[in-house]
Amino acid sequence: MPESDRPLSLKLFSSGGTVTAVRSPVRNSILLLICDEGEVSFSRIMEYTSLSKSTVSGYINSLIEAGLIAFRTVPEDARKKIYFLTASHLADIEPYRQTGNNEFRELIRQCYLKYDNVDYRQIIPHIIQVALLEAGIRIDPVMMRGGEILGEAVSVYLVAETLERTIENVIKFWVRYGFGEMRIRSASSLRLMVYQCYECMVLPKTERGCCVISRGILTAIFSAYYKKPVRVEEIECMTQGYPACCFDIETPKEVETSTKTQPIRA
Repeated sequence: MPESDRPLSLKLFSSGGTVTAVRSPVRNSILLLICDEGEVSFSRIMEYTSLSKSTVSGYINSLIEAGLIAFRTVPEDARKKIYFLTASHLADIEPYRQTGNNEFRELIRQCYLKYDNVDYRQIIPHIIQVALLEAGIRIDPVMMRGGEILGEAVSVYLVAETLERTIENVIKFWVRYGFGEMRIRSASSLRLMVYQCYECMVLPKTERGCCVISRGILTAIFSAYYKKPVRVEEIECMTQGYPACCFDIETPKEVETSTKTQPIRA
């Protein structure tokens, strides 16, 4: 399949101490599919990319040769293979620079004036993030992994026997450490709101959510509660003009029904 010659974003992956930049949109889509779903079959990749068997085979072989993915055979049918990621998604490099220096400086000033719990030392990570964005470098995957590491460490203290108590512990944790004021927006479809969100309230306006560290923390905590991987998406962000950030926690299907019957106080 021919690749476009127009400027494209690069995705950086790390494997075995080697960083690989992937420019191909098709290779990137395959990598992100596997990253998102964990393990995928050859037929799933064909379905996702809408490409022929021979074309998909060529892309997969190139990713295996690059050390980015590997495969295992299906015990019931040795002819079938399941592909999984052997590299970590580090960052995206965009072919343009994002600007917003003046707006960001004003946000820092206003934040410093309005919020007593924020000082310049706390804003340094935001400054670094914006500086990278201006250079066209988005390190969301690494930041989210950092959040997951934190979430994994504290989940032993926050995860309780019931979903209600676990959420209460998470809300207290968020407030205690100055991450923002968390509230329950929906219990049937679990959604949590964060007002005065520290992670993004001093960032310039964007079209996409920026709270990837928070997503990582919540992913680790609720995965520990359900003892299965869960997906956390930020469906609203203060950087998009919303008054608060909203996180949607997708629960595993097999426990979804019991979750909805849990009494959760708003």
